[in-house]
Amino acid sequence: MGRRMKVAMITPGTFPIPSVKSSSIEMLVEKLANLIQKKADVFIFGKKFRKQLEFEQNGGITFYRYFKQEQTYMDQVIAKLKELQPDIIQIENRPRFAREVRLAMPKAKIILVMQSTFFLSRPHIGTEELLICLEAADVIVVNSQYLKNYLLEELNVPSSEIMVNHLGVDMDQFQPKWHQEEREAAELLRKEWGVSDKKILLYVGRLVEMKGIHHILEAMPEIIKADPSIVLFIVGSTLSPTSSNLEYVEKLEELAEKVKEHVIFTQFIPHNEIHKWLQMADLLVVPSEAEPFGLVNVEAMAVGTPVIATNSGGIPEIIDDGKTGILIQPDRIQGELISRIESLILSPANMKKMGVESVRKVRAHFTWAHTAKRQLALYRKLTNDKK
Repeated sequence: MGRRMKVAMITPGTFPIPSVKSSSIEMLVEKLANLIQKKADVFIFGKKFRKQLEFEQNGGITFYRYFKQEQTYMDQVIAKLKELQPDIIQIENRPRFAREVRLAMPKAKIILVMQSTFFLSRPHIGTEELLICLEAADVIVVNSQYLKNYLLEELNVPSSEIMVNHLGVDMDQFQPKWHQEEREAAELLRKEWGVSDKKILLYVGRLVEMKGIHHILEAMPEIIKADPSIVLFIVGSTLSPTSSNLEYVEKLEELAEKVKEHVIFTQFIPHNEIHKWLQMADLLVVPSEAEPFGLVNVEAMAVGTPVIATNSGGIPEIIDDGKTGILIQPDRIQGELISRIESLILSPANMKKMGVESVRKVRAHFTWAHTAKRQLALYRKLTNDKK
């Protein structure tokens, strides 16, 4: 046997890894690393949080965590990278990190993985600096064709330097809701919340304006006229409690007060528990203004819960309108939410059919095994590894 490939993954260092308090970025890194370790030695870099070890090994994965005020996070990461000399350096969602690594290691094979446009635009970074940072990467991996088009059209990045790798779902965790064990767990969760005889709409995500939660709440008075048994669960938090975000949460609470018998806000639900909520729901509602990919859409589809989502961003790459869910127009969100939810909630047979088709599509295209296979193929291409 030849030498195993060495892959370094650099997280933003904003949240702990691994942890139930990780953000989606850390969760994605962890999922991918767990599969890639079968073929390569993986080194994950992050900041050290309380009670975490600076050095930790788990199977084929090694964690390096840093927190020293006299050195920056990336200075410490780069020092270790020079020592390790990995075959691949994968940087998560931070273009500036790619530039720093390239300056320190000119011959490194660098992959920049981007999950949204947030760190590709102002106020985070100016266009001139961004272009310099993007040029530092050998390949930019994005989670949707939508993001690839953004790089092509807005930043003139060559198509040959961009790879689309859709995210995946852990099919062991996100089992179809009609399996007996999952059905029983969902019924128990319904009893705990006193909604056993209700039809459940679910929102999962950050409580920020761009996610469009207010559209659901503004539509609720009309929605419950069609079926008074409907209850909306809002699962999520702001993650960043800025003044504008806190004001938005207050606005949501005011809107919910008008239909308070039909709206329930939950506390933060860790990702390792979220499948139970998706299995409990009749419909997932995703009224985002723009979602680069929207992993929660795929997770709902994996358990057989149809999704009503805006026809924007990368969502149309996931949902087949009328077959695995419903796409609504971004300029008519509230009106279409009312009509589409009414028509679906009153047609259990149609919802079940959509759920079955959703599970089929996820298993064919959106599993972590698919994601890891594509990523490993990229590693081998960059390193000319024929194995």
